Amino acid sequence: MRFLVVFIGCCWLSTACKPTSRETTASIKVVHKEPRCQKIGVVEGAGGNDRTARADAFEQAAERGATHIMLEPAQPDLEDGMTMIVTAKLYRCPPPDEVFPPVGYP
Repeated sequence: MRFLVVFIGCCWLSTACKPTSRETTASIKVVHKEPRCQKIGVVEGAGGNDRTARADAFEQAAERGATHIMLEPAQPDLEDGMTMIVTAKLYRCPPPDEVFPPVGYP
């Protein structure tokens, strides 16, 4: 039993057990108008300042497999006033080299 507790604790602290995302934060493109792609949701990034709130939104976008992100301006959290919140819409777009319509498409 003790081994199990230690194993779970180590797994929780390590990134080896963290699910890997299909996209990395560096590969996500920022857009200023809605792209003609699949909208996959909305996230709220939170942090002590604009930069950390934005970074949190990018991390969540990567976890959800987004290729593009449209960010709203950062706003202070009205509950505590010390946290900044960034709302972002997420999109998944096909790679630019993907041909559409695919070969054999009627």
